[in-house]
Amino acid sequence: MNMSRRFGLKRSRLLRLAPALVCAVLVAACGEEETADATDAGPRPVLTETARRAPHRENGFSGVIKARFETKLAFRSLGRIVALSVDVGDRVKEGQTLARIDAQTYEAAVRQAKAQVSSAHARADNAAASLERARALFSKNTISSADLDVAEQADSAAAAGLTEALATLAKARNALAYANLTAPFAGVVTERPAENGQVVSAGESVLTLARADIREAVVDIPGELVGGLSIGSPFTVRLQIDPGIEAEGKVREIAPQSDALTRTNRVRILLKSPPDAFRLGALITANAQGGEEDALTVPAAAILHKGGATFVWVVEDGKVVRRAVETGASHGARTEIRSGLEPGEVVVIAGVRSLEDGQAVTFVDEVRP
Repeated sequence: MNMSRRFGLKRSRLLRLAPALVCAVLVAACGEEETADATDAGPRPVLTETARRAPHRENGFSGVIKARFETKLAFRSLGRIVALSVDVGDRVKEGQTLARIDAQTYEAAVRQAKAQVSSAHARADNAAASLERARALFSKNTISSADLDVAEQADSAAAAGLTEALATLAKARNALAYANLTAPFAGVVTERPAENGQVVSAGESVLTLARADIREAVVDIPGELVGGLSIGSPFTVRLQIDPGIEAEGKVREIAPQSDALTRTNRVRILLKSPPDAFRLGALITANAQGGEEDALTVPAAAILHKGGATFVWVVEDGKVVRRAVETGASHGARTEIRSGLEPGEVVVIAGVRSLEDGQAVTFVDEVRP
């Protein structure tokens, strides 16, 4: 009886432990399967780049194309604009009328000045005739010398009055001519702040006219790099939309003071025979000529810092090898490699922290620097 009871207790304990034993066996089996999967996993895909030497282009600066000569045009007289015949982007010829103000007041002033000139002419003619008669009478001792002096003074006053009237007429005609705004040179309208019907004062800007034949590139260069430039320094200027279109130029002007916010100096590069594609306002990149040494660079993301040293992952025979390198200056998103890497070697440029020395890899894509 005791034996049967003891056997029953052992059986019940085994039944209670059976689920736990089954789970343990399953977990062990899963672990072995995962280990086997990790061991049998294929090469890891990586993004790579072939190391090449190229100009680092640290002297490339963005800017815009502007006219060498740009003038704000304004009326010399107060008035209301009655005609504004051009708009932004229009090309105009030298001497072409661009705008007019109401000239009724100035036309009236011209008519008044003409009348004053006619009156002055009559007074001058009368005074001249009186002087001739006085001289004839004085020669016959008919009048005194005092009477002759009075006739001469009247003639001089009439002549001065005629001169004054002629000057007033010239001034009125000039004021009337100022009612027409003409182009001082052939160019392109780049700005039109005024509109028809607007009353403008003398000297208030109405249009901005730029010469399109002489163009320059305007760029902002950091203050620490301006010291290496001087008037006449050569530049190559390329269109950002199409770098294959380029023009040569030389520095014409360097701002003596840097901008308080950007800490850059404005540099103007006068272009030599720029292509037609270099339109006013076009975005460009200017690169200084000379002093450009080919540098071996890699993306900054390819650099691995570990234990105070610097490494890159080089792909050799389908596996990655950690290579110690000496880095140089940073050029934007790229870092110069001074030693430890040769041109033509393939470098991993992404996920460098998760690789292991000797790990098999496969190429996803190659990026050109």
